[in-house]
Amino acid sequence: MNRILVLDIGTSSLKAAVFDEHFDPVAKERMEYAYEAEGHKVQIDVEKIWNALVTVTKRFQERGCFKNLELVVPCVLSPALIAMDREGNPLYPAIIHWDRRSVKQARTALSIIGKETFLKVAGNIPYPGGISLTSLLWLKEKEREVFRKAFLFGHLNTFLLRRLTGHWTIDPTNASITGLYDTVGGSGWCASIAQELGIPIGKLPPVFSCLEIIGRITETASRITGLPSGTPVVMGSNDTSSAALGAGLLGNGQMLNISGSSEIITISLDRPLPHEKYYLRAHPLPGKWLMYDIIIGGFALDWFFEQFCREITREEFYTSYLQRVLERQGNKIRFVPYLTGDRTDLRQRTGALFGLTLSATREDCLYALVEAIVNRMKKTLVIMAEHLPLSQTLILTGGGIKALSDYKRKIFRDFSIEVKEDCSIWGCVEMAKRVFNF
Repeated sequence: MNRILVLDIGTSSLKAAVFDEHFDPVAKERMEYAYEAEGHKVQIDVEKIWNALVTVTKRFQERGCFKNLELVVPCVLSPALIAMDREGNPLYPAIIHWDRRSVKQARTALSIIGKETFLKVAGNIPYPGGISLTSLLWLKEKEREVFRKAFLFGHLNTFLLRRLTGHWTIDPTNASITGLYDTVGGSGWCASIAQELGIPIGKLPPVFSCLEIIGRITETASRITGLPSGTPVVMGSNDTSSAALGAGLLGNGQMLNISGSSEIITISLDRPLPHEKYYLRAHPLPGKWLMYDIIIGGFALDWFFEQFCREITREEFYTSYLQRVLERQGNKIRFVPYLTGDRTDLRQRTGALFGLTLSATREDCLYALVEAIVNRMKKTLVIMAEHLPLSQTLILTGGGIKALSDYKRKIFRDFSIEVKEDCSIWGCVEMAKRVFNF
């Protein structure tokens, strides 16, 4: 085996790495981009993501990193619903996971299909934004011309792999959070749910295994990106699912906490356990599943820094200042951590501080914010412990691990804490190894 290119495409940045034949990284690049938020709408112009990809691959090309490139493996944020024309061009910005504009459509879908059917088949309640069905129904109602013109609806990897290989695709980890896929049984798209909700099943992409080579870099894509024409491209997965694989979550009850723009707790399952208070998705490897719960994390800390700590640098805030605040033993102030709503609730929940008095300090409020975020994860583990034996090890990964790891060791003191960096990247590497039967 020669070199492989790994693409980890997240909510606010694209990270990429080239690995050699020994699966050692030889080059890394990163490119940031901005999402758009207005009221309950949260979306991304996917051309920004495509341009970030092109910028990164061109840098690698200029550095001579693509000599003997043998494979491209992506993982992507999801859901990111995109309506596309016949050529794969976006007709509307990608509606991403923090979006909450489709509460009405979520309630409509629940009334038509029923909670029990959604859990039994799709494995998930169609919560707005978090399950892309609701965003699809919103487009159908509010952007009728977009819906009519769309040749196909997919997620971010559908869009990117169409441009790179010319093929229409989606993988089970992404399909399983559309609300239209048989996540529990793994049998493919659920035609009956789609039909009852007026979604043409022909406008959904074919589902391929995460480990399947779905095409090769076209000559057109090669000219634009610098990637060698004919290089095979693996289907890949959602970024959280890739992180679970990269962290080694293969056994029942193994746990990973991803600390980044969001705080995610994910647990590997050897059988599907649908629940209305968390999400169920397919594992990158067949015959396995993942549950996960998500709440705003790094974005909440960024908000606090930008609104209340402008006199200090960002680096100081995330190192010495935050660490000093979290060394205390708690206070009487409480924070409701739903600055972007609650991904497992149909109510339009918001953030709030309680217990404020004239003696309350900025530090009290910051401590309460972090405490609320981590306590949400702790409650999720309590729920899951009722359904399966949990591992005694909690793995931490993500850009926020340095800022919060000491505090989490204190809160999760019943677990052994293990830190692993770049789990999404390493999950893609694990997929490459399996493609090569390494």
